[in-house]
Amino acid sequence: MKIVIDISDEKKAKYLVKLLEDIPYVRNIKVEREKKRKKPDFELVFGIWKDRDITLENIRKKAWRKVSR
Repeated sequence: MKIVIDISDEKKAKYLVKLLEDIPYVRNIKVEREKKRKKPDFELVFGIWKDRDITLENIRKKAWRKVSR
């Protein structure tokens, strides 16, 4: 059986790991740190529509063509 526990306080997590290590029937303890998420960089998408003839009118026409089929 496996149990996954998400602990927000690192000090308490270390304490729990030490406690679990002392229990004879606990076979394996795997500790994974959460990866910090990066904030999205919206500037990376700037210019993706550059040099394209895209208008609201064109988008609407294409959408209605697909709906009416």
